[in-house]
Amino acid sequence: MADQADNATLMREAWAEWNDTKGADISLWDRYVSEDIKLCSLADGCEALPFTAQRSGREELRAYLKGLTENFAMDHWRIDETVSEGDRVVGIGSTGWTNRNTGKSFVTPIVIVTRWRDGRICEYAEFYDTACIAATTA
Repeated sequence: MADQADNATLMREAWAEWNDTKGADISLWDRYVSEDIKLCSLADGCEALPFTAQRSGREELRAYLKGLTENFAMDHWRIDETVSEGDRVVGIGSTGWTNRNTGKSFVTPIVIVTRWRDGRICEYAEFYDTACIAATTA
């Protein structure tokens, strides 16, 4: 039970820091993720969001984050609630970004599902409204 609470606390801390930097410091994730992290994003590398392709390893996570922050400016990233069981922590919240090329913004509910090992995220999946994000690219 203590690990679940600790991991949920770490999740809230990480995303609060991510929000505070507005995505400007992708290196902060080195403190929160394992070397072998697996990342899955709902858009899964679709034509409008190619950087969202599945990733494996910290270097590939950095490539995802670089693609995200080069294409979009963060308006907010908030976790409102966490749910923990075993080595899994689910975060439920909201995120908003502005497309740097079109100036169009979106806000979407977001659910992140993580698996933790030794106090670090080793699996990450994110679920959000892909249509509202893709609409900002046209």
